[in-house]
Amino acid sequence: MKIIVDEAGEIIAKTTDDHVLIGGHHRLAVAASLGKRLVWRDTGEPVKLDLFFKQHGSSLRHTA
Repeated sequence: MKIIVDEAGEIIAKTTDDHVLIGGHHRLAVAASLGKRLVWRDTGEPVKLDLFFKQHGSSLRHTA
């Protein structure tokens, strides 16, 4: 499991090792919309959000 954190070290989302979101879908979408810098907790490398939004875009949007 891999962990995505924001610049303050707060956990935003959890993924499998192959980057499938298993928790934090809403928090990830909110952080992205606020322009927060997100990194992988284990490496400190920036998270490429387009991987999640292209593959799982419809699951991150909620309709009324």
